[in-house]
Amino acid sequence: MSHPEKDMVLGVIACAGEFPRMVIAGAQRAGVRVVVAGMRGAVGKDIPGMVETYKSFRVGAIEAPARFFREHGVSHVMLAGQIKPACIYTMWPDSTARRLLGQLDRRNAHTIFTAVCDFIATHGMQVLPSITFMEEHLPAPGHLAGPAPTPEQLDEARFGLAQAREIARLDIGQSIIVHGHSVVCVEAYKGTNECLHAGGHRPHPVTLCKVTKPGHDMRFDVPCIGMGTIRNAIKAHVNHIVFEAHRTILFQREEVVKLCNESGITLHAMEVPLPAQDGADPGHIPTDAAHAAAMAAEIDALGIGHCAVVCDGVVIAVDDADGPVKCIRRAGAYMKRLRFARFINWLCRVLLGRPGTPPAPMVLASTRPLTPEEQKAARSAGIQVLPTATD
Repeated sequence: MSHPEKDMVLGVIACAGEFPRMVIAGAQRAGVRVVVAGMRGAVGKDIPGMVETYKSFRVGAIEAPARFFREHGVSHVMLAGQIKPACIYTMWPDSTARRLLGQLDRRNAHTIFTAVCDFIATHGMQVLPSITFMEEHLPAPGHLAGPAPTPEQLDEARFGLAQAREIARLDIGQSIIVHGHSVVCVEAYKGTNECLHAGGHRPHPVTLCKVTKPGHDMRFDVPCIGMGTIRNAIKAHVNHIVFEAHRTILFQREEVVKLCNESGITLHAMEVPLPAQDGADPGHIPTDAAHAAAMAAEIDALGIGHCAVVCDGVVIAVDDADGPVKCIRRAGAYMKRLRFARFINWLCRVLLGRPGTPPAPMVLASTRPLTPEEQKAARSAGIQVLPTATD
């Protein structure tokens, strides 16, 4: 990938993880001056020392970082690093961010980051793909580490990548775990590491598959593999990892290869062919009830499961090989972590005269009636169950 301008000034919105360090180092090697806006509570402590111009901002601030970049002559911007999905619910947006959020039909990572990128563009700064300056960290197809994949593993990987592409198309997640031609676990809200924990520990070998969605906006949410992924795979007894070639960032490659070789984890990159007829992007579904119903129907059609849990435009969990009860309990556990923070966030807005809607409940839709045990689990988790067509 050619870089837009040799005399560009790059503004990096830096969040958690190794990604911001690699972006900064890559840009500096290319002779580009870098200005960093660090997200408070997420960015690494060493990042300020890597650049001459640095300032921290709270997650949810948009206008102040944009003004900071304009003051320092930034011409191009990159989003680098991880923001936890929980921030969608607990961030404290400034007035500009509140206005942008208020214009969204649905609030999820894709719609929020797209709005941020569009806002930056209106201020004369171009948002670059997150893989800019990262070419050396985007593996081509091939075996990278550990034992060479067996024919059975390659067949499993092809199936898993195709199913993962469908899950990504639906904006559910980027990763799944498969065994043979069966989906064992779907990432959804929990993220890759928790997907490994939930999908691993099986009596039979399983494969982690990681992809981008068709037409993926490479300005944000680019899939990554790093030491954390490998360590969590070891803990979960997952010994086979396959990811999309040319579009997945491999952090700390030498260390990852060494650890995979030592642990017997097969790691390889593959091309993900698009299906002959692409499914439609679900778009911005107007209500959680409609969203949950649509996702339940989609995963049923894929042969993965029967139900989906949605909250405030985000797919929290979907049914998989573990069954609806575990799906429901996982959703309840994730939201329990956020319940108090969401309530305090809403209460503070009200006390400060910045009213907003109270925290939305979780909504579950299923393509078949739930059993009494499943109904009980949903009530315990505080999930609103929608009636099925046969109820």
